[in-house]
Amino acid sequence: MVNRRFDIVAIIVFVIWLGVDLTSRTVFGPVAWPDCVVDYRIMYDASSQLIETDTYPAGYPYPPPGVAAHAATTVLPFPIAATFWLVATGVVTLACYFTLARMLGLLHRPGTLILLPIAHTAAAYYFQWEFRSLNCNVFVLTAVLFGASALTRGRDARAGFWFAAAVALKFLPILLLPYLLWVRRPRSFGWAVAWSAVFWIGVPLLAFDPEGFRSVYSGWYGELTRATDAGQIHHHPILISLSKAAAYAMGEGTHAAQAMVLSVCAAWVLVGLAGAVRCRREDATHDAGVLTDVSLLILGPAAVSPYLEAYHVVAACVPAAVLAVFAATPGNTPRMRMAAGLALALAAVLATVKSAWVFRGLMVNIQLLVLCATAVLVNWPLRRHSTTTITSDPLAVPLRSAA
Repeated sequence: MVNRRFDIVAIIVFVIWLGVDLTSRTVFGPVAWPDCVVDYRIMYDASSQLIETDTYPAGYPYPPPGVAAHAATTVLPFPIAATFWLVATGVVTLACYFTLARMLGLLHRPGTLILLPIAHTAAAYYFQWEFRSLNCNVFVLTAVLFGASALTRGRDARAGFWFAAAVALKFLPILLLPYLLWVRRPRSFGWAVAWSAVFWIGVPLLAFDPEGFRSVYSGWYGELTRATDAGQIHHHPILISLSKAAAYAMGEGTHAAQAMVLSVCAAWVLVGLAGAVRCRREDATHDAGVLTDVSLLILGPAAVSPYLEAYHVVAACVPAAVLAVFAATPGNTPRMRMAAGLALALAAVLATVKSAWVFRGLMVNIQLLVLCATAVLVNWPLRRHSTTTITSDPLAVPLRSAA
């Protein structure tokens, strides 16, 4: 009973924390509501324009099915639509953490829900940017987590739907689709392809007339190309890309700057290869393993993208939660528990370091590499530990044992 009360207190504190971050710069900030909501204002106006003219606004790289989803809210006046988006952002954030708690076994282990706000310390900065801008990254993340949960439970159609929906909202999680084949889940992949056809062909045909279908996709390709052009990194005020950090640290266009970028990219490739081997050696039914896989597939491409902004990596909460649970599980080996705890603590410290804005892309890459690499390490299959169960019994037997 005491542990359950502790859980209730932890969740109340966590919800208040999220609520303050969600409203402090929007509802109660220095700029009056709803004029303060920059990103959603852009999404509202741009999607409305695209629906009416079949012409992509400059600097608007969202995919056509995502635009159709944004445009669905434009039937409401902007103040009402912005309020709806604010509330929806809060709801899906709670759904995101609820899904993490369920997949990692926290809901059935009294006294462990405190691990959610502990994990959030490594990702709070990114969520704060998401909340103050009201973008749609947390919607994408929640769709990915719903898909991951369905995948581990053998619900192929549902997994395919949610992964396809995530890619339709933003193109960044595209690696999730070939991942389904890599982990030998062809039925999930087939459903993902089928739902992708619905989202990428059927929805745009309904949202835009058939005559505008081709021009819409042509316009999107042009905007996507411009948005990922590394040569434009200095012209966007809130970009924190690795390329931008290297240019300022080593000099724009220098070999040293190129070497810095290539070194970090090489580190991501090595972690990605390790993750590919890890998931190939284990079936996609282990919750912590699948969470490690999907976070790596999202965070790696986002971290090295020339269009990196802080809210693009809200998925940092996923490997952070995996490490928090692993470190708190007595059945795991002490050495690996210590590694998980130290990695999470380092990531939380890096998240609070007030580095110069132009160097922040490098700090973000280091933090995410620490989280993802350690998550891959502690979830390596055939090791004598479990990352899915937390127990108060120090003599508990791990669920997974070496073959």
